[in-house]
Amino acid sequence: MEDSELIQRFREQGDKRAFEKLINKYGDRIFRFGFKMCGHRQDAEDVVQDTFVSAYRYLDGFRGDSSLGTWLMKIASSACLKKRRLKKNEPKHHDLLDEAYMSDQEAGSRGGETPDSLVISAEKQARFRAALAQLPEHYRIVVVLRDLEGQSVKETADALDLTESAVKVRLHRARAKLFKLFAEEADDQED
Repeated sequence: MEDSELIQRFREQGDKRAFEKLINKYGDRIFRFGFKMCGHRQDAEDVVQDTFVSAYRYLDGFRGDSSLGTWLMKIASSACLKKRRLKKNEPKHHDLLDEAYMSDQEAGSRGGETPDSLVISAEKQARFRAALAQLPEHYRIVVVLRDLEGQSVKETADALDLTESAVKVRLHRARAKLFKLFAEEADDQED
C-alpha cells in the first residue's frame, strides 16, 4: 500500500493499523539514522519513539511537499539534535559503534571473503566509525543522511531546513574532515 493511501486511511478513518504500517516501513531506517547519530542503542530507540509520537500528532498537517520518508527524517533529525542538547554533560566523543549493530544479513553477504580481508575490513569500519563520531554534529548529520542513508541533496536539505548549497558545502567540509580524521587514525595505528 502506498504512503498516501495509508496517510489518507489514518486521517479520514483514524485507522491505527495504517499508522502501524508506516512505522513498520520506516522504523528501521529511522533507528539506523538515530544509532549513527547518537551512537547508543537506547538513544536510537528514543529517537524512533519521539519521531513516531510527533508524526502521530502532526500527520494531519503533513502537506506532501516532500516524501513521507523525508518528513519523518526531518522529525528524526530534530529529535537527535534535541537529545544531544539534553546531554550537555556527556563527553564530546561518542563510544565506538559496536559491531553487534551490523545485521546478520549484512554479515552473511560477505560469504566469499577470506578471514584476513574480513579483519582488515572490520578495522577500517572501526576507524571510520571513530572518525565519524569525532565530526561536529552539523557535519555528521549531513554525512549520515547523504552517504550512509543515501538521501539526495534535496531530501537532506529538506530534512535539515537548509538550502541545497548549504548541504553541499557542509558535505564537502565534512568529507574533508572525515578523511583527515580517518588518515590520522590510520597513522596512529601504524606507530
